[in-house]
Parts: sequence; structure tokens; C-alpha cells
Amino acid sequence: MMRQSRIAVAVYLATALVSAAGCGSEAAAPVVQDVDLGQPPAPGPEQAGDGGGVAFAIDRLFLGDTDRDGKKAAGSWKQYGFNLDGKVSSTVSQDLCKPVDDTAPSEVYPDGADGIDNAFGSKLVGLISNLLTDPSTRVSDAIGNGDFTVIFKVDGLGEQSSYNPLTAKLYGGATLGEAPTWDGTDRWPVVPELLDDAQDVESSKVVFPASYVVDDTWVSGPDSQVTFQLNLTVSNTIIGLTIRNVRIAMDLAPDHKAVVKGTIAGVLETAVLVEELRGVIGAVQPNFCEGPALETILDQVRRASDIMKDGGQDPSKECDAISIGIGFTAKAVQLGEIAPPAVTTGVPCQPAPADGG
Repeated sequence: MMRQSRIAVAVYLATALVSAAGCGSEAAAPVVQDVDLGQPPAPGPEQAGDGGGVAFAIDRLFLGDTDRDGKKAAGSWKQYGFNLDGKVSSTVSQDLCKPVDDTAPSEVYPDGADGIDNAFGSKLVGLISNLLTDPSTRVSDAIGNGDFTVIFKVDGLGEQSSYNPLTAKLYGGATLGEAPTWDGTDRWPVVPELLDDAQDVESSKVVFPASYVVDDTWVSGPDSQVTFQLNLTVSNTIIGLTIRNVRIAMDLAPDHKAVVKGTIAGVLETAVLVEELRGVIGAVQPNFCEGPALETILDQVRRASDIMKDGGQDPSKECDAISIGIGFTAKAVQLGEIAPPAVTTGVPCQPAPADGG
């Protein structure tokens, strides 16, 4: 069986994109610049880990079509993510990167609550909701079936409300083979693509060596230099979803056995995302590999760019990345065996040839 559901987010996005393009703009927000809102809490005093650690597996994902209670609400995307560029941007802001192809600022901005940057939720997930009802529910149902998950293993986490620092690792969860019980005994296999050593489950490529806990909120670290590249399979094609400058925060339950409110944020380099989606679209709709339809769709993705790939802004340059914010909850699990590597048959749609090529 193909591990297609592990790329469910990208599949739903691609399916929507091949069916429609563009979405409405929202009213402008007041212009407030260079603020420190929409950020995870800062680290507290040093406090070494004193527990056995916990592995948390995502059990629900919120893509922006619903609020955190799972209810549909306009503008739900505004609550997912962080203020990556330190600004609260509006359609009349002057200190932002230039929209791609002279796209109107109203099609790119404003930000979400407290300057949250989430063009993925604002512009791309809206297409999903128009064409596929309840996309967040569909993805969460796939997790509930044991098809895939994402796992955060926080070493040294104990019962105290604050720690600093704690080493944490991120894993991709492969097919479990059955519905999880979510009682802490599930042994979830992990994908080898996110390991430096495919024989060593502790060799995660995505490590947060300076993560910390403040008042029962775990934060991935004080900087945002980590890149999360998740290589997954859809229709026998390897897809790499690359999130740069990853920032993650999780509000923990009092017993530290569950995550009651989580956020993953970062930026998707536009050129990389376009090529990733080229393969996904080709896998879902092979006929789109010919003719202008595919490039028209990908141009819509490019025009969603709202930020620079370093997570900042530069008014002298064209935006080259798309901000992303995703919400989640999670439950305690055990790390299982290392799953077999995914199988690929190549990229269905090759890049368009250069002029004169």
C-alpha cells in the first residue's frame, strides 16, 4: 500500500490548485511596525531536564479552514503561525518585499492576529476549502486511521513547569497499520528519510538542541535556523516539503502527556515549493503535465509569496518565500521501528524548458 496519506496536506493543496486559481482579499489592518507580538515565550532561567522524556505524536492538524475547536470560521488562518518578520503588515505597508509579478498588495496582505505570517493559510488553503469540504478533518482522520503523523520527542521532560534547555527531535511517523489508541502505548514506526542513520532511530536530522519549557509551554528554541525537510511519498513519487526557519511551540497538558495547543510556523521557499507541487500535481492529474494549465497554476502559487526566504523583509527585493502556519494537538506515544524507505518513480511533470531550450 502506498503511503499516500502521509502527504495528505500537499495532495489536498494540489487537488484544489488544479481545479481553481485565486482567492479574495481581506480588509486592511492598521499599520504597526516592528513589534514583538505573535511570538512564543522567551526562555527562562537554566533548569536541566529531570524526567524520562516524552514523544508526542500529532493527532489533529488545523490547516486554517477551521478554528482550534474544529469549527469553520472565516479568517481562521489568522490564529496559526508566528510573527516571523516582526511586523504587523497591511495592504499599505511600505517596508515589505515586492509582491511577485506586480501582484496587488491586497492579494498578498494583511497579516493575521498580532502580525502572524501565514500566506499558506490565507491564500492556498482557501482553495482547498472551496473544493474539498473539511480538509483539516480529512487530514486528521487519516492520522486517526494510523496512516501518518509527525512526532516530537522531548528528551529530559519531566513534571516541572519550566526547563531550559532540553534537546528535542522531530520524526515523520510512517503507517502504523491500525488506528492508534492514544493511550501512550502506541509504538509508531518512523520514516528513515528524516534520519541521518537509517539504522539508528535516535539520529534524527531535525534536532532542537536549545528547546525549552516555560510555564508548561515547550518552544523549539530561541532562533529559527532549523530547516524541516520532510520526504514523503504520493503516487510513488518522493515529495520534499521544505519548511525553513522552523518555529514550533506546544502548550502541554498539566501531566505533560499531551499537547493541547501546538503551532508549527516557518517559510516555504517559493521556487522549492513550486517544484515540489509540480510533482504532486503531476501525480494527481497527469494530463496537467502538458499545455499551459500547470504553469498557470504554479504562477498562482508564486504570487502568494509574502516574505523572504530568511524569514525577513527587504523592500528592494521581490518576495521569494511563502509564510506558513499550522495548528495541531498531540498525544504521547512510543517510538517504534524504522519503516522501509519510500519508493519513487520520478517526478511526473518535469520543469518547463527555458526559453530557446
